[in-house]
This record gives sequence, structure tokens and C-alpha cells, in this order.
Amino acid sequence: MNRAATLLGVAVAGAATLVYERARRIADEESRPLSEVLAEMPGRLRSDLGSIGDDLREAADEGRMASDRRKQEIDEDMQAARWGIDDEGEE
Repeated sequence: MNRAATLLGVAVAGAATLVYERARRIADEESRPLSEVLAEMPGRLRSDLGSIGDDLREAADEGRMASDRRKQEIDEDMQAARWGIDDEGEE
């Protein structure tokens, strides 16, 4: 039980540190008092958790598009290599 309590304490301390650092960064970016930003952090965190699904979908879509672009580049490079064409379009 003591080990579980210790691990929980470490996890809570780590989470609190992350929240504090994020609040400090927001306060710096928005030129606002840290205390004001800390007071609204629960709402910001709730909002972030509510939008995480959309954020993950957007990131997956961006990854797919980047993969498709890279696939196209590789296909073009392979085709150019078959025809003996360099990057500048010269044989």
C-alpha cells in the first residue's frame, strides 16, 4: 500500500508541475498575471479534454496526407530513376 501511495503522490506532483508550467507559459504569452491564469486552468483543461478526439482525428488526417505526399514523391523518384532522369529533369 505504501508503494501505491508513493506512486500516486509522484503522479500527482508531476501533473501539478505540468499544469503550473503550462499556466506560466500562457501567462507569459498573454501578458496576464499567473494567478489569473491558474484560476482558469480547470476550465482550460476540461476544454482540452473535450476536444482531444477532434485533435487526434486532425493529426491522423495530417499524417495521412503527409504519407500520401511522400508516397507520390517516392513514386516519382523511382519512375525518374527508371528513365535515368536526375532531380533537375536532365538525363
